[in-house]
Amino acid sequence: MVRSALKVLVWVSAVILVAACSKPNTPQDVASAFWQAMADNDTSDVVEYSTLGSDKGFDSFDRDWADVVPSFGRIVIDGTEATIVTRLPAANSSGNERREVMTYLVETQGQWLVDYERTGEAIMNPSPFSDLVGQISELSDRITASFSSSSDDMEQRLSDMARELEAYSNDVARRADKAVNDYGQELRDYMEELEESVNRALEENRQAPESDRKTLEQAAKDLESGSEELAEPTLEALANATHTLTETGQRLAEVSSESLERNRDEWAVKLREIREHTEQFFRDLQESLSSEN
Repeated sequence: MVRSALKVLVWVSAVILVAACSKPNTPQDVASAFWQAMADNDTSDVVEYSTLGSDKGFDSFDRDWADVVPSFGRIVIDGTEATIVTRLPAANSSGNERREVMTYLVETQGQWLVDYERTGEAIMNPSPFSDLVGQISELSDRITASFSSSSDDMEQRLSDMARELEAYSNDVARRADKAVNDYGQELRDYMEELEESVNRALEENRQAPESDRKTLEQAAKDLESGSEELAEPTLEALANATHTLTETGQRLAEVSSESLERNRDEWAVKLREIREHTEQFFRDLQESLSSEN
């Protein structure tokens, strides 16, 4: 009898241990489980994965979430709090339009939970700047993924942002304008430094193949015109500069002369540094505008 009881106790303990181990315990896992519960209208799981005290407070954020499948972007963990960029289908949208919101989480007694009230507030009462912040987040992700790919789309999105900013409050516009001015000057310095390096390579490698020299001459010319445009930085000027730097990077990588190998390595390092500073600029701008939420 005692042996049977012990077997049952061991079996129950094992089941509890497996259940505990399989429970989502990272911010993204918890957010994913929460939004799956929302899609299934499973109030008990919503309560389990969020700070909602009971199913009596469940309001589904005044929306039908049936079959909604979110995707997740940047995750920021700050101590016992976390935020996850969450892309959801736009309400009343029949196409593929998606909007970005923040899923907020808190860690309580070692378990991450979605902050139900704060996340609901972000969804039901979105900031008038949410679309712009979403664009910046998406664009920043694209730059992080591939700085050397075609920048036509980046250029268009930056131009769109410039037009959107015109409709925002003076205070937000001023803060964004300062960030653009500061980074515009920094980017101009980078372009001028890169231009000087290219011109120096032309001077030191007069015997390089004609095709390589033409490539370098065009790169120097483009960098010069790009830096001149940044004398008065705007988002559109940054868009043009991004386009110029992307094309320049592609050109410099194609230079084939062995005598220019050291220069190619230096240019690759410099372009990587520019990319990192560009990513930081977008993070700072995003955080600045997100503070309006």
